[in-house]
Amino acid sequence: MLVKAEDKSEAIEKVNDFMEPYGDGDVWDWFSIGGRWSNTLAPKKLREEWDEIAKNILPKNEHGWLSQDDVDKNQAALQKAWNDLGLKGENPYFNHYKLGSEGSAYDCVPLTECVDTVKEWVKDLGKEADELFEKLTEERQKEKNGDKGTMSAYYAGLYKDATYQNFCFESNVFNVETDEGEKMPEDNEGFFAVMIDMHN
Repeated sequence: MLVKAEDKSEAIEKVNDFMEPYGDGDVWDWFSIGGRWSNTLAPKKLREEWDEIAKNILPKNEHGWLSQDDVDKNQAALQKAWNDLGLKGENPYFNHYKLGSEGSAYDCVPLTECVDTVKEWVKDLGKEADELFEKLTEERQKEKNGDKGTMSAYYAGLYKDATYQNFCFESNVFNVETDEGEKMPEDNEGFFAVMIDMHN
């Protein structure tokens, strides 16, 4: 979420106010600041460096997965590596369910400090709308051929949201100030990026 604010507290308050009407399953069943995406907005080069260190700290099983037990056993080393790089707050493998209502240190960041990361998250809604329209057309044709179990209405809703840049569960980046999806501000000064973890 991109929001204009004087400080972090105001940014989080504005995002919470914006999110409230979309609750109870309209867009989200629950949401949190940061959550499973916590620290995505941390300084990119330092985060990448920490990721490499974490790979050496954490063993992977034969399937290439990390076990929660190994993460728990190595939490002190992971946190030390995070802090040794000069990074603030909890490391990305910290228990996200224990985060406070304002997330971790990098879950609400001035946009000027994380603009490159946010740009990577912006989706091409024109391309997405074209792909959704194709799926909608295919599903509608199935209906005309007598198939009752199609998803045409589902794709129609997604197509509408992509076309009108609506805030929806599929949103990656949403500008609260202009009410536009997948659009960066013309001037990043005064904006905060607030990472939201939504579940629906």
